[in-house]
Amino acid sequence: MKRKILAIIPIVMLIISLSACGRKETLYEIPDLSQYKTDYVGDSSNVINIVSKQDYPEGYSYDSIEIQSETKPYGLTVFLKTEPSASMLEDELQVNADMTFDLIGNLGTLDYKTADSKEIIASYER
Repeated sequence: MKRKILAIIPIVMLIISLSACGRKETLYEIPDLSQYKTDYVGDSSNVINIVSKQDYPEGYSYDSIEIQSETKPYGLTVFLKTEPSASMLEDELQVNADMTFDLIGNLGTLDYKTADSKEIIASYER
């Protein structure tokens, strides 16, 4: 009887560990944008893909961009549509800014502005 129990224990442990492997909890899903990584902010097609495919905080959504690539530091302005209920908290855009800096090699400055009034929501520097 004792041998049977000892033989069953490894099987039970294996089943438990395999069933636990299939579970994943995602608190915040970050899209995989690495395929658009570029060394240059002037690479507009990749830059547009990087900023347009990001998830923005509630009340914000991508509208358009403006690239400043004539003089250093090279910059990017991302215009966001805002809903009336959107709060103007720049801390919420930090994740977006970090992701954008990571994917655009020579990006020096990044501004987020409202699409309609051009009001600055947040500004970041590398």
